[in-house]
Amino acid sequence: MALTLVELTHYAEQGLPLHKAAREGANDTLRRLLQSGQHDVNAGSYDLMRPLHEASLHGHFQCVRTLLDYGAQVNIRNIDGATPLCDASSKGNVDIVMLLLQNGANVNLPLTLHSPLHEAALNNRWECLEVLLAHRANPNVSDCFYGTPLHIAAVRGHLMSAEVLLRHGAKVNATYIHTTPLHRASLQGDEGMVRMLLEHGADIYKEDNRGRTAYSLVEGSGENEKSLRKLLQSWEKTPKSLSHFCRLSIRNAMGNRGLHQLQTLPSSVPQVIKDFLQFRPQKRLIV
Repeated sequence: MALTLVELTHYAEQGLPLHKAAREGANDTLRRLLQSGQHDVNAGSYDLMRPLHEASLHGHFQCVRTLLDYGAQVNIRNIDGATPLCDASSKGNVDIVMLLLQNGANVNLPLTLHSPLHEAALNNRWECLEVLLAHRANPNVSDCFYGTPLHIAAVRGHLMSAEVLLRHGAKVNATYIHTTPLHRASLQGDEGMVRMLLEHGADIYKEDNRGRTAYSLVEGSGENEKSLRKLLQSWEKTPKSLSHFCRLSIRNAMGNRGLHQLQTLPSSVPQVIKDFLQFRPQKRLIV
């Protein structure tokens, strides 16, 4: 009779006490086990989860530090190709994300199915996105399931994550299987997301592989759908302002690195210009 997943995990843990201690946050126990020299800090379970994966996933900062002190491999992968940084990012454990990065965690993983950015975007962990992008994570990395992190944010309706990604140079017209984030957001009927993407330069005329634009993807006849169609029609027919095109042109010329360095520009560059380029609210001048 085949074992259930719970039973399999139970039996596997009998020989992997480091995993159990790391998962439960039992740092004193974890340290004593490692000091004994009888346990491999990088031992993998049946799904190649390591103690560092467990501690990172469950938010146990001290256990992560202890494991790293005893030689845990910071970029080690599980059976899905995920590293501890992916696990910490998926749960929004910002302090652990920082600790892993300080110990050499790779934000741009080669040959993987997903990235720390994808994990953070899936769960709207926008604080982790900020940290990862500040450490030069590629905002336009594409995986085999969703596309770019911005595609994920558009599908899930995660406005904060989308705003962070766009501010750090995510390509608003990135295509995955012939669809852009705008296609995804329109299909979801998310007017707030659609508006944000359009303001950041999304191509409203872009067609998917069936010749459908964002407008033709809006389904339903409710008030929300009517409002979204009205927005898309207005955006198609209304000429954009010169400031709109200027902002997009400057951001495009700056590229990812330039956008990342906006806040570190010399003080001679007015803050209002920095805010304008990052789509931050503009303060009205009183004259």
